[in-house]
Amino acid sequence: MQKKLPDTIDFFKQVDRNACYECVWPVQSFERLKDVIYDNKGEVKARLKFGTRAGVRCLDGTVEADLELRCERCLDPVKYHIEGGFRFGLISSDEEAGLLPEEFEPLIVTNAELSVIDLVEDELLLSLPIVAKHDEECSEVLQKHSNNGKTQHDTHRPFAALKDLMNS
Repeated sequence: MQKKLPDTIDFFKQVDRNACYECVWPVQSFERLKDVIYDNKGEVKARLKFGTRAGVRCLDGTVEADLELRCERCLDPVKYHIEGGFRFGLISSDEEAGLLPEEFEPLIVTNAELSVIDLVEDELLLSLPIVAKHDEECSEVLQKHSNNGKTQHDTHRPFAALKDLMNS
């Protein structure tokens, strides 16, 4: 197993070698990710395993990071553990995508080398929660609401008199 993951690699050559890479990058290495997180501190771990499965050249991988996102309720930072896994079938044209078994997501490899950082960043972005929020009630309004316990229900029924008219 190789320890260092280069920025760009030839995916088909890595399949022939049955290569496995592991790497850790600082979060600040990911330009698009920096735009959607609260703070760019921390690390991103990635593991990529190239090989052949069911006669298909493939790439199995995982990405993992502890990120600070912005809570949608209070706008303060909230820590999230992000994990993502993927299994790509490496193909060279759109026509080959239809021939892949369902377990593979198609990844078209047309250039000699592809950016590993872009691939890892894509998977991180896909693994982010739709709405980031604290587990506990974080805003003052939500805390007051949860402390009151009961919510008041409107007991006035304006159409209750119609029931009596229907019975007469």
